[in-house]
Amino acid sequence: MIPYVHVSDPGFIHPFGLLVATGVLIGIWLATKRAKFMGYDVDRLNTFITWMLVCGFIGGHVLDEIFYHPSEIAKDPISLIELWKSLSSFGGFVGAFIGIVLWKYFWFDSKYPGHPWLSWIGVIRRRTTVQPILPFADLILSVFPVAWVFGRSGCSSVHDHPGALAHPGAFLAVEFPRGFPADASPEYVAKMFNGPRTHFGPFIEFLHGDLPRYDLGLLEMLFTVCLATLLALTWRKKVPVGSYVVATCCAYAPVRFAMDNLRITVADSLANADPRYAGLTPAQWGCIALFAFGLGMLGLVLRNRARGIDLSQAVLAGSLSGEEIVAAAKKLAAKEAATPAEEEDADEDVEEPAKKADADAEEKPAASKEGDEPNSA
Repeated sequence: MIPYVHVSDPGFIHPFGLLVATGVLIGIWLATKRAKFMGYDVDRLNTFITWMLVCGFIGGHVLDEIFYHPSEIAKDPISLIELWKSLSSFGGFVGAFIGIVLWKYFWFDSKYPGHPWLSWIGVIRRRTTVQPILPFADLILSVFPVAWVFGRSGCSSVHDHPGALAHPGAFLAVEFPRGFPADASPEYVAKMFNGPRTHFGPFIEFLHGDLPRYDLGLLEMLFTVCLATLLALTWRKKVPVGSYVVATCCAYAPVRFAMDNLRITVADSLANADPRYAGLTPAQWGCIALFAFGLGMLGLVLRNRARGIDLSQAVLAGSLSGEEIVAAAKKLAAKEAATPAEEEDADEDVEEPAKKADADAEEKPAASKEGDEPNSA
């Protein structure tokens, strides 16, 4: 079996947050790198990613509260906007999808484009020309599994998705310590555990408990490693636009659906059981929709290929850009043009007093000479 891995929390940074942030940064870096390789408009891609991430994190929390913790909303409606408290993967997927659809029709007009702290100040405007989303979405999903590996590594490091109990010695089961609730924090478990353990440096240790249980975060992370590897092998090949959307949806949905059958049930733990709707978890309903979406996208990809339609042409560098890029470029150009003018005005302000002082200095000696001449009278 697999040991129960405990990653110590040093206090100044949480292992889960560090791994999730690392996944986001690596995902953005890979997407940008691939966009340059494919000749895509990187500026437009960056605005696409911004809408996707912001809406994804909002949707991840809001939908998690609605479908997994409805009782908390009834007790404290403010929990719906406490975005730092909880996230769900399918909530994030739905939020990201809403974000890219909004990006298709709207753009953000920043008042201070390029400013490191104030660029978020501005207004949302409706586009005059809608933007294509499939090429960028396909690009993102080609690298998304790599980023998802880090996200699920964070889940497995804190064991926040404990699954059903397993038979002793079961393949891929984790040696959970016995006598602790399924939702006990790893720090508490490591502190109170009296069984054998193995240390790896100051922050990592393996706890060898005697309660075999599946860790769903770990299982999904292992699956995602396989998916990310297979997709990475195709990065330098020309594939029809939309292929990665189809592959990711149709591969992830059935595997996640099966994994959710290993979720803790009410019979195991009432406090930690996922709610069921008509016998299925919210994620399983999401898997059904995701798989259907993938099949629909497969039909679209095949139809575009038969017609010779290449949607990537619409997002190539040098093609018609979005309004936000044009507006930002104009504002930055105006700012750059205004800077030399301001410097010239400042130079003139400095030069004028200097010239006046020089003129006064010349007049004073002339006046003194006139006063020194003898009186002819």
